[in-house]
Amino acid sequence: MTDSVAPPPGAPFAAPGQSATPPPPSSPGWGTAATAIHGLQQIARPVLMSITPDGHGTIAIDLRHQAYVWSTPLSEFPTDPADVILGTYPIDGEAPGLAGDTRGIDPLLWMIGLHAFPGSRASWLRDGDKYRLKWWPDLDLLPATDNQLRTVKTLVKSLMTVEKLAQLTKLSVAEVQPVVNALSLMGALRRIEGKGGSPVLPPMADVVRAQPDRVRGRHVKRGA
Repeated sequence: MTDSVAPPPGAPFAAPGQSATPPPPSSPGWGTAATAIHGLQQIARPVLMSITPDGHGTIAIDLRHQAYVWSTPLSEFPTDPADVILGTYPIDGEAPGLAGDTRGIDPLLWMIGLHAFPGSRASWLRDGDKYRLKWWPDLDLLPATDNQLRTVKTLVKSLMTVEKLAQLTKLSVAEVQPVVNALSLMGALRRIEGKGGSPVLPPMADVVRAQPDRVRGRHVKRGA
């Protein structure tokens, strides 16, 4: 993704950019946005991000503080927007990020992850990977169905493939895969890469080094 200098008009950033630039990249649906967020989570460089789903205002994200600002409530989350415009804005490490009332980012990442790759694996995951819940998300904050909550809780048991998860939950792979995608985007899963799986997407440009694992929520004990 190419860095832009100026956020879109009305973007809720505390430190706006300097001047107008060409339009940032756009694509239908949430897939490109999810892939971009996942890539930015891997770099140490402080970056603000804007995501503008068609007709729902701009989401401003500060990954340093795991926070976002958006005028649209998650209850009105657009599940399949016709167009999503992305922008990234490098800032100084201590520079202020967001203007307005911030919210914790996990419920937003949950919703994006659920709807980014309908019925399919997220772009950074691969066939044969095994997963286990690493820390408990705040389930009271996540807009989730009973089947999705059951899937989250089943991931406590042990490392398992998506196919095994579907078997244990008595759901289809297409039903449990979005939950795995969402939890992975949130950083809530331990992942063991499968042998001989499909290739992982190359890292985003300017990735310099992985950040330490985020520590949030209550960690899951083995055998819990």
